[in-house]
Amino acid sequence: MLSPCLIVSALAGSDLKTGTLGTVAIYTLLQTALCWAASAAAGRLLRMSEPSRRAMELTTIFSNSNNYGLPLLLLAFGTQGFAIGVTNVVTHVILVNTLGFYLAARASFRPRQAFLQIAKTPLVYASAVGIALFLFKARLPESLSSGLELVGGAYPAVVLLLLGMQLRKTDWRRSLRREIWISLGLRIAVVPLLSYAAIAMLGLHGLTAAVLFVQSCMPAAINSLVLMERYGGDKDLVAMNVAFSTVASFLYLPLLVHLAVSL
Repeated sequence: MLSPCLIVSALAGSDLKTGTLGTVAIYTLLQTALCWAASAAAGRLLRMSEPSRRAMELTTIFSNSNNYGLPLLLLAFGTQGFAIGVTNVVTHVILVNTLGFYLAARASFRPRQAFLQIAKTPLVYASAVGIALFLFKARLPESLSSGLELVGGAYPAVVLLLLGMQLRKTDWRRSLRREIWISLGLRIAVVPLLSYAAIAMLGLHGLTAAVLFVQSCMPAAINSLVLMERYGGDKDLVAMNVAFSTVASFLYLPLLVHLAVSL
């Protein structure tokens, strides 16, 4: 209920230029493909279980570009950087609610069953409605728009509550599992390299390149845990990755922001 409202209000109320959205969407798709390939290869090479592989793919592909990323972009790059970051969040939301649902459902279902689960998900249809409203520049009535924004605004708080509940149930002694450290290494070390590679392949530079690089290198997305909670899978791996990468980001993100300025 909360996230569909957030998606529709964010897309319907967006003032983004179609060209900017297209550029960022192409980068996001390329960067996502590179991260997915790297995570899938690592999972198979190291013979990880299916639930752990799917959990690692989620934490590698999806970053906390919204709740954590946007305030940081505003602080580091000002309002122009913030506007580009919103564009990335829009495409990120769409990917989470399509590819993210597929990966999470695959941890418990066969491919055909996973697609059927996606078809039952309101978030997919909310994304379609939001995109249609954006493309046709249709504005919702003020009362409806305010209501959707108010309900959707509760989503980050609920997600953080779910993370806290999962961490409380987590056996911290299991944090020594190699799967957790492998997934953390992918998120902190490999994702920045792949993000830079995607930027170089597309020939992006300046503020756009800097914003996309920093936003892609955020800690693991908290909503990955929501997907694991719904469909089952290695919830401990996701919770640990989100917690550890968030703490580690206080050390590595200032360095990445400094490096991003030179892109």
